[in-house]
Amino acid sequence: MNLQVDTVDRWRWALEPTHTFSVRSAYKFLTLQPPLVSSADALSLWHKDAPLKVVLFGWRLTRDRLPTKDNLFRRGVIAQASRQCVSGCGSMETSSHLFLHCNLFGSVWQLINRWLGLSMVAPLQVMDHFTQFSGCGGNSKGHRSLLQVIWFATNWEIWKERNNRLFNVKECSVYQVVDKIKSITFMWLKAKRISLPITYHGWWLRPFSILGIG
Repeated sequence: MNLQVDTVDRWRWALEPTHTFSVRSAYKFLTLQPPLVSSADALSLWHKDAPLKVVLFGWRLTRDRLPTKDNLFRRGVIAQASRQCVSGCGSMETSSHLFLHCNLFGSVWQLINRWLGLSMVAPLQVMDHFTQFSGCGGNSKGHRSLLQVIWFATNWEIWKERNNRLFNVKECSVYQVVDKIKSITFMWLKAKRISLPITYHGWWLRPFSILGIG
């Protein structure tokens, strides 16, 4: 980058010859990134039933590029003493801790698994969790797709709750967070798949049975 006093600064998108941003070039760049040590395909993270901002959030999460306290410390933004999880559990706030293993936020996944009738132990890494959680859908493409939507929604609400506690000094209970997850997944699916035979009440009780894929 060359800065010149007598020149007006402007952004240039390097992935297009015109240097103008396009969703197509961004999508191509994201899906052509070298694979991680995981069986999950980058295309699985680009889910059509979740909002674009949530998909991009999920992509950043699996690559540990969110501004967690640990990442901010490593970038020199905060001091070492400020690295502790916002839940007050006393552990360092890494992505894997916050989204999977924190006593508070990790319990969100326990309630989600109970809601879906799943039994699983969270792996060490977030990307492995995406693979594991999706894999609970077995050979059913629809089942796996549904689980992926729920995976996006759950992590999205965990991150929102974390930020609410950190920046607004307000908090919801774990049960309230789970209620939000159930609500937004229902809204996302009904917005993209109007013909799905699901009702709000049925979705809250037995989502897989209502969809006929459980």
